[in-house]
Amino acid sequence: MPTIEELEHRVSRLETLFEEVIKERLTYISQRLDQLYEKTEKDKSELLEKIGSLYAKTEKDKTELLAKTDRDKRELIYWMVGLILGFSTLTITAIWAILSFALK
Repeated sequence: MPTIEELEHRVSRLETLFEEVIKERLTYISQRLDQLYEKTEKDKSELLEKIGSLYAKTEKDKTELLAKTDRDKRELIYWMVGLILGFSTLTITAIWAILSFALK
């Protein structure tokens, strides 16, 4: 059975080793946390830049789409007016022809 002096020596040796290991680990953890913080800040700024550019592109596409939609609406209205005028002319001509032959 070990004596008290031997046990004290072992305990003091273990305390010293424990303190050294803890200091090393704490230093490592601190360095790793700093690295992770820097990386997250860098990633965050990159993501914000990407989001900003995507937002600008989306706004540009939206503006272009609205302009194209307005142009398409205008063309559709022109076509509808043209078709209505064409069919109206055809209908009036057909009625005129029918009535003129019917009256003779």
